[in-house]
Amino acid sequence: MDGLVEELLRLEGAKHKALVEIDAASYDAIVREQMRLLAVSRKTASAKATDVNRLLALSQLITLNTRLLQNLVSTTPWFAFSQNGYTPDGQVAAPAGSRGVVLEA
Repeated sequence: MDGLVEELLRLEGAKHKALVEIDAASYDAIVREQMRLLAVSRKTASAKATDVNRLLALSQLITLNTRLLQNLVSTTPWFAFSQNGYTPDGQVAAPAGSRGVVLEA
């Protein structure tokens, strides 16, 4: 689990950099990488204990990044209208469906 925590810390640090630089494309790529990492780690999870200080650092960085993202979504169009789009609570918005109209006779 220590390896997973370290990788998540690395990715959160990269997300923080992307947020500070207002780089929506990099942020999107890092979010996708995090989601892939978490999906893979669920399948191969081990119950090894990890350093509490590293978990605390990860938690604090996630909280800071969430607040930065909320601020950017509310003030910066690049994040509000990025490729995936993010909701004010920092979640990836559901992709918009087709805007076509289907009529049945």
